[in-house]
Amino acid sequence: MPQVSQHDGTTDPVDHLETFRTMMLLHDASGGFLCRAFPTTLAGATRVWYSQLKPNSFDNFEDFGDDLARHFMSSRRPRKTAASLMTLRQGDNESLKAFVGRFNREALQVPNLDPSAATNALLTGAQSNDFRRSVARRNPHSLAYLMAGAEEYISVEVTMAALDSSSEHEENLRRKEPYEAT
Repeated sequence: MPQVSQHDGTTDPVDHLETFRTMMLLHDASGGFLCRAFPTTLAGATRVWYSQLKPNSFDNFEDFGDDLARHFMSSRRPRKTAASLMTLRQGDNESLKAFVGRFNREALQVPNLDPSAATNALLTGAQSNDFRRSVARRNPHSLAYLMAGAEEYISVEVTMAALDSSSEHEENLRRKEPYEAT
């Protein structure tokens, strides 16, 4: 039987159910097998809850899963929305690369994210007007395209900063007086 981490009631039960279903689909398991195998993935409070169920309490695995999710609702992870992305802001000391990475991690958690909503949220949260113009010009049609454009901009920004730093270093070396032997 495939390995699925145990659910003890402290993590999102829907995530656990989806992971279990996916693993069972890989092995072409039937509904009856799901019902018999699932208890092996329970621990702690979830196992206690399960052990108190009356035999044949559910007609199918979907009903069982719905009841499990309702019972452990307080452990559910809040689902991200496009509106929650609008609250993300680049910190004063946060690099654009770090902000875009943080934004992408959040955006990937939003189901069916509309590209224009993602673009608007990224434009609202970023501090650099040059970056905003760059993103707006691209008119991204997907989150992947939006992130590719952001990475391209960041790459150019990092390269330019390195060149500026190198030029500044060379200028400082030229300003210093040559070493004179005594």
